[in-house]
Amino acid sequence: KINIIIAGSILFAMSFLVLNISDWAGMVVIGMIFMSFGEILGFPFSNSYAMQRAQKGNHGAYMAMYSMSFSVAFIIGPYVGMHLIDRFGYHFTWYVMAALLLLAGFLFGWLRRISK
Repeated sequence: KINIIIAGSILFAMSFLVLNISDWAGMVVIGMIFMSFGEILGFPFSNSYAMQRAQKGNHGAYMAMYSMSFSVAFIIGPYVGMHLIDRFGYHFTWYVMAALLLLAGFLFGWLRRISK
């Protein structure tokens, strides 16, 4: 499952990187395709991985923490993203988002290694 999550993170990062390649409007469509496949691969399997890591009787607590962290990201993400765009512009922001997603993929790889 973690390999699929890593692939989803990489596809998600690529969706931001293609936005900096050209000003052609078609790059947005290509970015959305990468983002869609990244989300399709990453999110369901990360949810399943969190559920799998829970000990018997703690599934609800694990999924509540997973949902809360997702909610916090949806609150903080747009706020930080808009401040980055305002201060540094879109190109810098897309590079930062891609770097964070690649870091997430790396951390999932590290998690795979230490959880064996």
